[in-house]
Amino acid sequence: MSATDLNNFIKALDTVKKDYLCGVCNELCKDPVVLKKCFHLICAAHTGLKQCPTCKIPLIDCATYVDERIQVCIDSAAELDKLFEKFRPKEPSVTSSKKTKKNEAISASIKSNTAASSFKKPLSDKTNSRQDLSETINSNLSSKFNKNNEKRNNKGETALHICCRLGKVDRIKELLSLGSNTNTKDNAGWTPLHEVVQNGRLDLVTLLLQYNTLIDVPGQGNETPLHEAVRYNHVEIAEELVKHGADMNARNCKGETPYQLASVDMKNRLRVAAEKVLHTQSVNVSHIAALYAELEFDDVHFYCVSQYRTIHNKLKALTKHHTNISVEVKFTKKVTHLVVDTEDGICSSSLDVLQGIVNNVWVISSDWVSKSTEEKLEPFEIYEVKGVGTTSYNGPRNSRFIKYKQLPGIFNGCHFYLHNFNTKYEISKSIVLTKAILTKLITDAGGIVLRRVPNPESIPESEKLVPYHAKKDGKLMNCSHYIIFKDMYEPMYNMQHLKALPIGWLIECLEKYELCEPW
Repeated sequence: MSATDLNNFIKALDTVKKDYLCGVCNELCKDPVVLKKCFHLICAAHTGLKQCPTCKIPLIDCATYVDERIQVCIDSAAELDKLFEKFRPKEPSVTSSKKTKKNEAISASIKSNTAASSFKKPLSDKTNSRQDLSETINSNLSSKFNKNNEKRNNKGETALHICCRLGKVDRIKELLSLGSNTNTKDNAGWTPLHEVVQNGRLDLVTLLLQYNTLIDVPGQGNETPLHEAVRYNHVEIAEELVKHGADMNARNCKGETPYQLASVDMKNRLRVAAEKVLHTQSVNVSHIAALYAELEFDDVHFYCVSQYRTIHNKLKALTKHHTNISVEVKFTKKVTHLVVDTEDGICSSSLDVLQGIVNNVWVISSDWVSKSTEEKLEPFEIYEVKGVGTTSYNGPRNSRFIKYKQLPGIFNGCHFYLHNFNTKYEISKSIVLTKAILTKLITDAGGIVLRRVPNPESIPESEKLVPYHAKKDGKLMNCSHYIIFKDMYEPMYNMQHLKALPIGWLIECLEKYELCEPW
């Protein structure tokens, strides 16, 4: 192995090790557990924490789980670290110097663009007190100030899309260093990763994966990059994607998985690659979530539905002292945060809450308004509602993370016929439904509303889709059509592809923001 190859290997090893550091002791995790709320790793000995040591979100009622593959990866990384310790240069590592130079460049870029746009930071010290994010997130934040990187053509393509499609390596590296978003979808649903996979560019796939690229983002027809790699028989790319956590069993809109589409030889190679996972997507999701939180804090649009006038008055007063927040008089696409009254962190279900969930906005307690001051705004994470009616109905947070992962809405692949909703129907005093309201909620959640009752014997080919969020091996795994009734419903359709269900089921799906199994 040449000196250059050796240095490159050590840099790669250091990068891998960072993914497996415990947020408490900053060492490679021992008996690692994953925090379900943010997907960060800690040692099993450090459980019982009040907040995540990495992202600082509260861990009340936060469950953990063990991913056995992570321990295998940690053991491998530790063993390799021992073997190559003697080859490490005594001077500061290349990785560290690159990080320093890159962060200096990013800081210079941010200062330059800040001056140019006369950007005013909020009076709140949230941004300044927040712990440093990864260099990739800092790089991505620079794109907030330099909008040129994210300009789109009439196809919805950014400069990164175009360069990835044309294979312009130097320009791609330049755009990535400037903070271009690797996860942006064009109008057809393709990301830059889809583009380089289709073109068979393993070198560019490897490059993009170094920039917190989400690997399972579904494009047109819910095809993931791994679907594309298998279809084009790009075996080495498929192996690389699987090693970086790509899901071999992700279903497209026809229900096909990459593993099913693969040849016998490729299936064998994919199975071997799955045993050598280098990187899990939970790390990228955490980074993306932290990036969104940072960006969202800089331009907050509140819609307040608290029943207390004092909350409304206090919120308006806060806008006079913090330039990053404003109040909307009605729920529009501008709204980023919905303020509701809560009891022990639980809010009541209402049309406003359901609307907030399907639009992926933060739903926060009015306690946030009470505790924030003219000098400092409280962090949103602490005051996000714990559930809608109950802690097990955690639709607001589920909805936000589906947005962060670039996944379709929960009703993607689902067709609904609303039976006899021609007049108002009251579920509760805060949820009075009409056909127009239901249609809006369903379409905002990714579903399609039909004008005519579906014929179970002659479903059009264009509607024979597989619901993206259906549970594996569940009752809705292949159910593309739903007839929604009020209370009593006849006839009782219970076919594999068509089911008759009450309106309560649909509301529960929205409150949990998941495609629930029928009762």
